[in-house]
Amino acid sequence: MKSLLIRLMPAALLCLALTACGGGGAVGQTPYDPETAAQALLDSGAFSDALDTVDQDTAAALYGIDADTITGSAVYTSLSAGAEEIAVLVLTDEDAAAAALDGLEARVADQKAVLESYQPDEVSKLDSAIVEQRGNSVLLAVAADAEKARAALDGLEKPASPQKSAGYRHFFSNFLGWCRV
Repeated sequence: MKSLLIRLMPAALLCLALTACGGGGAVGQTPYDPETAAQALLDSGAFSDALDTVDQDTAAALYGIDADTITGSAVYTSLSAGAEEIAVLVLTDEDAAAAALDGLEARVADQKAVLESYQPDEVSKLDSAIVEQRGNSVLLAVAADAEKARAALDGLEKPASPQKSAGYRHFFSNFLGWCRV
């Protein structure tokens, strides 16, 4: 019996190690960093209009968000009264982010209604707007080229470290050695 327990101990440790090494959340749920995400979008070549920064209080009013719930932001709007804009907001919690997401979606709908009559070419940009929530952050990107904007955002995801993979190989080879005891 003691021999069986000794042989099962590494398997139990493996189970514990694998659950401890979990990612801690679903893929894509890491909140956006406002400056990093906005700069990636600006550098992507996805925007055809000149964009200018908007301060946090103005952004809160623009999107109908309680300014006290915003802890960080990077917001850019078109200088030509076009549809293009970037908004990356970090909020106090996920509930505040969900409310902010509603505000961003309302902004897109309002812009569509306003621009249909006098700048109909801008409506297609709004139709392909990227509006999403990650944890306690939200993002809005209305770009001339939504595919380039999406690629820039996808580029923010960090691939797994090769060093981490090597560590797993080392762990498993040791585990197999323990099982032969």
